[in-house]
Amino acid sequence: MDQQSELAKVKARIRALAAKTVERGCSEAEALAAAAKVGELLEVYGLSMSEVELRAEECVQRRLDFAGPQRLALRWLYPALLRFCECRGWTDGRADFVLFGLEPDVQMAEYLLRVIGGALAWEEGQFRASADYARSRATPQTRLRSFRYGFADRIAKRLEAMVAEREAAAEARRDAAGPAAASASTALVLAKEKKVEEGFRGLGVRLRTVYSTATVRDRGAYGKGAAAGGRVGLGRPVGAGAGTRSLPRK
Repeated sequence: MDQQSELAKVKARIRALAAKTVERGCSEAEALAAAAKVGELLEVYGLSMSEVELRAEECVQRRLDFAGPQRLALRWLYPALLRFCECRGWTDGRADFVLFGLEPDVQMAEYLLRVIGGALAWEEGQFRASADYARSRATPQTRLRSFRYGFADRIAKRLEAMVAEREAAAEARRDAAGPAAASASTALVLAKEKKVEEGFRGLGVRLRTVYSTATVRDRGAYGKGAAAGGRVGLGRPVGAGAGTRSLPRK
């Protein structure tokens, strides 16, 4: 089997494993095992990627729909998730999240977004049934909005921390490598950025930045949401580094 055929086979397996969720009939243990294998395969794929393979890699676009009330929380953390997965992305209308980038990165972004969305729905259900929710004097809408903002804020900070750690590790590797190796590493990063940017321009999509603010009116609910965001187990290969690191559960 040649290298390109092997890479195509790896990507097909990643898609199949990512589809193994509890919602689709798998047990929780099966879903967790599949998620772990996704991370392993994506790490292998990233470690085997050369500049030639990168040029042959396709940019893809995915559209995900989150129509529930939790979609606002996902919007708050979406920019951090895009930076973490090295994708371009935008929201379209009230419910659609659009991802664009190299296929392995988009696959991971889609997987993480679904994991986060599912975790938020479950944690919110737990919060609604808690004594803390019942004791709050705020309106139900205020309680839930504050909880969702706390959840999103904590997830976003975890993602941003991992981006900073990854960039620092890459810089350290470049400093430790010889000039030729450091130059090749930098060239690969620039080639990837150029490919994604050129592909995005080819879409003819014009984006505008929308700024929003969130006021926390129930600090207790916000704290519970932040704690819930710290419990979500997330992982993402870090590119050319050795091993797969998981986001700290803090």
